[in-house]
Amino acid sequence: IFALAAQFQWSLRQLDVKNAFLHGILQEEVYMAQPPGFESVTHPSHYVCKLQKSLYGLKQAPRAWNDRFTSFLPSLGFQVSQADPSLFIQQSSKGTVLLLLYVDDVILTGSSSTLINQVITALTAEFEMKDLGLLHYFLGLQISYTSEGLFVSQAKYINELVDKVDLHDSKPCATPCLPYHRLLKDDGKPYHSPAQYRSIVGALQYLTFTRPDIAFSVNQACQFMHNPMISHVIAVKRILR
Repeated sequence: IFALAAQFQWSLRQLDVKNAFLHGILQEEVYMAQPPGFESVTHPSHYVCKLQKSLYGLKQAPRAWNDRFTSFLPSLGFQVSQADPSLFIQQSSKGTVLLLLYVDDVILTGSSSTLINQVITALTAEFEMKDLGLLHYFLGLQISYTSEGLFVSQAKYINELVDKVDLHDSKPCATPCLPYHRLLKDDGKPYHSPAQYRSIVGALQYLTFTRPDIAFSVNQACQFMHNPMISHVIAVKRILR
């Protein structure tokens, strides 16, 4: 989507749905205890409430919200993409609008700003939404606009990751791995916290979206998720540096 927007010079708009899960309509019967402070005067405490709509904390809430939103989009002329269930496309003689949905975050782009504004107006009338204007930050991705197109980075994400592993004061490395160095599964002693290793390497995997230069080194580290050694942790620290 970023590539299309950059190529055709389309604007990227971001919307946020307020209290998204509260819009969901439950398909199952769900009961809950009377909430403290809202107990019924006429019914004793052992009575329960039958929910008519979704609430935060329900396992069904994310699905109910997604069903509610995606079932409304066809009324605006959108069709779900066969390539990705989170992408919706509206095509007409007036132009094209693309809508991306991630839980309660919505990205809109297209060939006509008039069509995009019409979609935003229709969505706002149906759901309580906040128009965040031009897209600048989405799922850890920072988007900057230049005369040549878009620049996508993850500086904030990287800083948070480096803070997490306490490597801000370490010396930087020019390369993510040593030349001709191959990681081995039985190289050295086992690392005391495999879960921590998996967490950090998983975070680095997401970083390869905007840092393809570390992709090979991260792939090497991923091969030892089940039983990391101290030597593997040293290699991961070099990637971070």
